[in-house]
Amino acid sequence: MSVDLTANINTVDTPVLWLDLDAFESNVERMYALCKKHNVLWRPHVKASKSPQIAHKLLTGGAHGITCAKVSEAEAMVDGGIKDILIANEIIGSKKISRLMTVAKQAHVCVACDDATNIQEISDAAENAGVEIDILVDINVGANRCGVTPEQAVNLAQLVEDLPSVRLRGLMGYEGHVMGMQSEDKEAESKAAADILKEARTQLDAVGLAPEICSGGGSGNYWHAASLGSINELQAGGGALMDISYQELMKVPDHRYALFINAQVISKAVSGRVILDAGWKTTGRHTGLPSIVSHEGMEVISLNAEHTIVAVDDDVNLNHGDRVTLVPHYSDSTVLLHREMYAVRNNFVEEIWPITGAGALQ
Repeated sequence: MSVDLTANINTVDTPVLWLDLDAFESNVERMYALCKKHNVLWRPHVKASKSPQIAHKLLTGGAHGITCAKVSEAEAMVDGGIKDILIANEIIGSKKISRLMTVAKQAHVCVACDDATNIQEISDAAENAGVEIDILVDINVGANRCGVTPEQAVNLAQLVEDLPSVRLRGLMGYEGHVMGMQSEDKEAESKAAADILKEARTQLDAVGLAPEICSGGGSGNYWHAASLGSINELQAGGGALMDISYQELMKVPDHRYALFINAQVISKAVSGRVILDAGWKTTGRHTGLPSIVSHEGMEVISLNAEHTIVAVDDDVNLNHGDRVTLVPHYSDSTVLLHREMYAVRNNFVEEIWPITGAGALQ
């Protein structure tokens, strides 16, 4: 897309989603450096950003591949030139498995599985399509969402080993239940999750099926996950965008806010309030309210579909059309609502990136 490189982000019409490239690159550098310190590969999740351009930035920043949540996200990524993808989720049903085969003809693909029938279906489809699919056996490390026990993993791993057109790559275990815990509990529960994954690795080692990859970890505990010796591949990626949830709920240390929304004042008719032109259709509202970072003396108090209601101190003087910058509460719930993201450095637009994975839910 053609961009006027002299455009200041504060002159772009609102509401607009934008990424501070300096902050984003700083976060990427920090996450990759920690992985490198612990000899862990980095395969960041892009379920928050949903943009191949961001995926390419992550790869440039040290990632060896990317992680998706859905086949539809993987489709968006391969259409954008990404060639190494883990879908860290179970792919169920003939339609989705057929689409998975199409993706596998364009990129190296690995998927999570926790069911023998599903593994057989993927093997049959891959053999018919003339492709090979890598498999990670999904381990329940305490989240009680998906995944099998370490003992059950042995039979699934052996099945993958015995079937054509699928290849056993190893294990994954996502400890999503620890992300919002307080620091002491988070450290202890991260270790407990790591111990379960280690036990699964021991079980596979004992039958000669040593896992090449043990994958896991999220942005809310990545500094623990990478250091505990249970994984050699880290999936955390959302922390590169950073938001209020990551900072205040998950206590991600030493990251900078990188994702922002600019809105403008459209009404100040009610005393002590201003109204912005960005409601929950722009910000999302899954976990909480956005925060204003451009002005002091202003607090978001509620969201309507098309409006943000802001309480203002008496000494705040804003006019119609004045820009206000907000940080989303949770980037996963924000980015999917937008069609494009402005890439900005020092307030000036460098590029406009289509969010081709927006709405990619199947």
